[in-house]
Amino acid sequence: MSTVLQTKLLTKRYGDFVANTDINLSVAKGTIHGVIGPNGAGKTTFFNCLAGTVPTTSGQVLLEGRDITTLAQHKRPLAGLSRSFQVTSLFSDLSVFENLRLAHQALSPGKGFVFWHAAHETGSTAEAVDMVLARTSLIGERDTLVSELSHGQQRVLEVGVALMSKPRVLLLDEPTSGMGIDDIPQMITLLSDLKKECTIVLIEHNVGLVTEVCDAVTVLQGGKVISEGTPHEVSNDEKVKIAYLGEDL
Repeated sequence: MSTVLQTKLLTKRYGDFVANTDINLSVAKGTIHGVIGPNGAGKTTFFNCLAGTVPTTSGQVLLEGRDITTLAQHKRPLAGLSRSFQVTSLFSDLSVFENLRLAHQALSPGKGFVFWHAAHETGSTAEAVDMVLARTSLIGERDTLVSELSHGQQRVLEVGVALMSKPRVLLLDEPTSGMGIDDIPQMITLLSDLKKECTIVLIEHNVGLVTEVCDAVTVLQGGKVISEGTPHEVSNDEKVKIAYLGEDL
C-alpha cells in the first residue's frame, strides 16, 4: 500500500517541555490507523501538529508526498486533510443542515459565510450536504437543531462536518468520546464504511473500538513512539502493557 500521510522526526516543544519527540509515522492509504497511549502521552499535541492547529518545532508532515508542515490550518482541508475534535464544536442553535452547509461554504475562499443566502439558494451546497447526511444516516435529522440531537448523533455530525471537504485523510480525535454504549456500533459502522473512500487516523481511548476497526496502531508514551503494528501485535507488546500499567488492551 502507498503511504498517504507521513511524519518525519516530528518534535513539538513548549519551552523546556517536550510534548513530542522525533515521531515517525507512516499511514497507508485506505486504512484506519489508530494512535493510542496513556493520559499525557502526547496524542493530542501530535494530532494538533498534523492538523496545523499548533506549529511543529522541528520535523516534517507530508501529505501524499507534499510537505505541509508550515501550511496554515485553514488550508489543510483544501489540501485533503480534515479533522474532527474531541470536544464537540458545532453550532448548537443551528440545524444539522445549516452546520453542514456552513462547513461546505467555508471551503470557498471569500464565500465561507454568506449568511444572506438562504439554504435553498445554494444548490451545489445543498446537494453536497444531502450526500453527507445520507452517508452519516442523519438524513432524518436534516432540519433538527443540533441542541436537540443526542450526544451520539452530535459526534456523528462532527464526522459529517469533516467530510464536507471530501478529505483524502480524515483525522478523528476520540470520535466515541462521551457516547453511550448503544451509539458506538453506529460509529463503528460509519468508520468501517468510510475507509472505502478516505484514510482515517484516529485517537481513541476505547481500545475495543481500536481493536475492531484499526488496521494499524501506533502507541505513544511520554511523547515518543514505543510500539506500532497491528492491534494484535501491539496488544501483546510488553512495553505497551507496562505503559498502561497492566490495563487490558
